[in-house]
Amino acid sequence: MTAALVNHLWQSTLAAALAWVAALVLSRARAKSRHAVWLAASLKFLLPIGPLLTFATAARWRPVLAVSSVPFALAADPRIQFLAPAPIRAAVHQPLDAAAGRFAGAMPMALLSLWIAGAVVMLATWIVRRRRVSRLIRASAVAHSGSIVDTLRTLERRFGVRRPIRLAMSPAGALEPGVWGVVNPTLVWPERIGDHLTPEQVEAIVAHEVMHVKRADNLAAMLHMAVQTLFWFHPMVWWIGTRLVDERERACDEAVLAAGSRPEAYAESILTTCRLYLASPIASFSGVTGADLRKRIERIMTNDAVRSLSLWRRCLLATVGVAAIVIPAIVGVRVQSVLAQQFTTPPTAAFDVTSVKPNNSGSGLISMMPAANGGFQAINVTLGFMIRTSYRVQDNQIVGGPSWIFADRFDVLGTGTAPGKDGMPLEKFKSLLADRFHLAMHVEQRELPIYALVTATRDGKPGEHLKPAAVDCAAEAAAARGRGPAAPPAPGQTPRCGVGLGPGSFTMGGQPMSTVAMQLSRVVGRIVVDKTNLPGGYDLTLTYQPDPGLVGRGDLPPLLNGAAPSFPDRPSIFVALQEQLGLKLESTKGPVDVLVIDRAEKPTSD
Repeated sequence: MTAALVNHLWQSTLAAALAWVAALVLSRARAKSRHAVWLAASLKFLLPIGPLLTFATAARWRPVLAVSSVPFALAADPRIQFLAPAPIRAAVHQPLDAAAGRFAGAMPMALLSLWIAGAVVMLATWIVRRRRVSRLIRASAVAHSGSIVDTLRTLERRFGVRRPIRLAMSPAGALEPGVWGVVNPTLVWPERIGDHLTPEQVEAIVAHEVMHVKRADNLAAMLHMAVQTLFWFHPMVWWIGTRLVDERERACDEAVLAAGSRPEAYAESILTTCRLYLASPIASFSGVTGADLRKRIERIMTNDAVRSLSLWRRCLLATVGVAAIVIPAIVGVRVQSVLAQQFTTPPTAAFDVTSVKPNNSGSGLISMMPAANGGFQAINVTLGFMIRTSYRVQDNQIVGGPSWIFADRFDVLGTGTAPGKDGMPLEKFKSLLADRFHLAMHVEQRELPIYALVTATRDGKPGEHLKPAAVDCAAEAAAARGRGPAAPPAPGQTPRCGVGLGPGSFTMGGQPMSTVAMQLSRVVGRIVVDKTNLPGGYDLTLTYQPDPGLVGRGDLPPLLNGAAPSFPDRPSIFVALQEQLGLKLESTKGPVDVLVIDRAEKPTSD
């Protein structure tokens, strides 16, 4: 929600900036053109770019996940041992400690409360001002005849106003002449104003108000009032409001002068009105004294001829208009593409031969490792397991799709003719998933419950079973490149450079805290984000009482007779983390990029 609001605000601000450029291009054009530009900038605040992206999505204009290259080796025996897993890449941003977490959690509500308070104040202000005008109109008598009515009807015909404007003669005489209402407009006219103006000046003032009706200026003002109520905190909104009033008054001035009024008489009528009457209290009551009075009088007296736009100005104006729509749309789609690229890059390679067969053995063995000549093999794995491993996400980050993706198991083989650069051609494996399973996905950001992995002590000192790595695994991996996959550790042995997961046990050798967080995600059934700030690699051993309700979907294959192992003498994973590793999990929420499965089909057997 916060990201969507920020996107909407910068897009609307960009539209306002482009409107300013367009207004400069139209500086010698008619004021009604500039007013239309500023009104469009205002309405952009009410129209998020989301509908455009919705249309784009409906037209299948969105990034579809296909292939990425993430080299690592993974294998498992019945004890579910994983070697050298890739770290999680969920786009989450969480507080470093509990106090910061509470502060971050309270901020959205505080900002929401502040916004609501400001909107209520704005709305109350508009209501008070509208009631003031409404009381004035109720106290006024509707005129059906007289010289002012005759002038009004004549000008309606001249300017092409079809719906008759009601004339209300105001006895109070404190408020300037102005038009009230949108569907059934009323001209509020001070009874004694004729004592101070000549008939020519009266006609000019009435013509000005008739033009407000013809241009529907009250409707435009009400729309912008809605913008100001919702976005009262944005200074650009108030600047646009000033520009709208200025250009609408100038547009009416131009129309009055074009209809034949003398500049001297018209300017004098405005000055006299300003001396005798109060200005309109609300923008939706279109009077005659709005905008910068000095500049208006100068423009009226000079009465500069409006110039036609040159070809280059028309081209520039068209470019600005298109940019105001296209740039936010392109950037919005590009942002989605960037999110998608956290998991994927376009497919660039494929296996020479692929084989996918159902595995109904019920075995507890899972394996996923490279084969000879740049090949790849996975045994007894689910499609969900392959997606999770290939795209480096957790179960909670895989959304949608048929239920069988975490239930049905397959043996998958891809063969090549040349060894891959990194010895693990997952890029080709992802192409296999897209080709054989017809897998298509896109990325969305959702608010999900997560855990923050933090140190349990103030000094950040690790626990007894968490020690700095004895070997440099990155250096060993570089030296072993091209030798094929390493042999898995013996049962009960800590991996030299990797992670071992078994029922109630967690061992790791030479891996960073981000890997600990990822593996814990599989144990606790929720995304874990590393916030320990512990650098480098570590060796650790962790034993705990497994909770079957916390294990991720399809994470553990059938074990022997299917009974879940139990270790009643061991603590829970949460207690074990603190006692053995000096770490703890803090529950919170955060924005997480999830993979939404649009399509997945069972492959035909080879």
